[in-house]
Amino acid sequence: MKEPSSHRQHYHQLDALRGVAALSVVVSHFALVGPLEWASQSPFRVNSLGHQAVILFFILSGFVLTLQLRSSRSISYRDFLVKRICRIYLPYLVVLVATFSIVNAIDVKPIKWLGGWGNEVWSGPFTGTEIADHLLFIGKYRAGQMIPVIWTLIYELRISIVMPLVVAWVARVSARTSITVALCVSIVSFVLIYLEGDDPQGANFGGDWPMTLHYLGMFVVGAVLAVHRAAWRQWLMKTGGLRPVMVVSLLLYFLSRAALSMKLGPAGPFLYDWLVAAGSAGLICSSLVSARFASILEKRPFAFLGQISYSLYLTHTIVLLTVIHLMPSAGTMWRAILTAAVLEIPVATAMYLLIERRTIMLGQFLTARRSSSAARANQTY
Repeated sequence: MKEPSSHRQHYHQLDALRGVAALSVVVSHFALVGPLEWASQSPFRVNSLGHQAVILFFILSGFVLTLQLRSSRSISYRDFLVKRICRIYLPYLVVLVATFSIVNAIDVKPIKWLGGWGNEVWSGPFTGTEIADHLLFIGKYRAGQMIPVIWTLIYELRISIVMPLVVAWVARVSARTSITVALCVSIVSFVLIYLEGDDPQGANFGGDWPMTLHYLGMFVVGAVLAVHRAAWRQWLMKTGGLRPVMVVSLLLYFLSRAALSMKLGPAGPFLYDWLVAAGSAGLICSSLVSARFASILEKRPFAFLGQISYSLYLTHTIVLLTVIHLMPSAGTMWRAILTAAVLEIPVATAMYLLIERRTIMLGQFLTARRSSSAARANQTY
């Protein structure tokens, strides 16, 4: 079996995986809208797709950032942070300003058919302190409001600050040690959450600091896959384990929520997240070893989804809620939902072309200028 694109540091099939995951987040939020809430009770628990996708996002981030930090083209810590801020925070800031402007411009009132989630997201009033929290990513606040996906960005940026240290540590120890420590740190995180009298889901949306440790474990999984990729590639290709790994990974990723629907107490959320993490890791490995799987993911529709994935992730709830509040009557209910669905990809595409791509270029420009200055300085000695 031929390994796809083994020589390059950028894997386009991983972009596509991120794009498919972002689309599943869109689907999960549509499933929370009143007329579509029945999907939440389906065997596949459509409303849980968003959380599964977030775990995949974190593992992918751990993998990609590790490749970047261990690249032969070394990057300074300052440049690393500059690129992360330009990549994640600046597009978010634009969407945040746009969202507050939309909420102030339109008549946001409870809509009977919208359901609990939809009516809660833009339920104000929003104080100056809450606006500052949304700008600064500090404190414990209503991160699920205005832009419901903000809670994942909080963890992404927090963990990015320590990621160079994490990568250096993972590179020095065995894969088994890294995963064991990640699991232990995750357990500590859940213990702290329960000692505070909170539940993991509420802690997620509140941006609680203990949950940062839990998701740090997911980044460690991605780092382990990147550091030890030669070993697991060889194992998958020689042992014939690729197909079983793919099947088991898909089952873990999509069916863990249904399998753990029984009452497991405090252990339930922990087991669910780590079963999904195992499935996500298996899907990443499969996409990097299976030429067939990679070729599917690299097809134009999936590649395009990967390109706009972050913009789609940021804007989709804004599009959905804006359209619904502009067409709030029961008679226009289905027209509003369908209109929002049709607009999701075009709006995300515009966001990518006008904002996200430019902030990425800004990060490259700022860091390239510093690198050139440093090179010139070194030549003088």
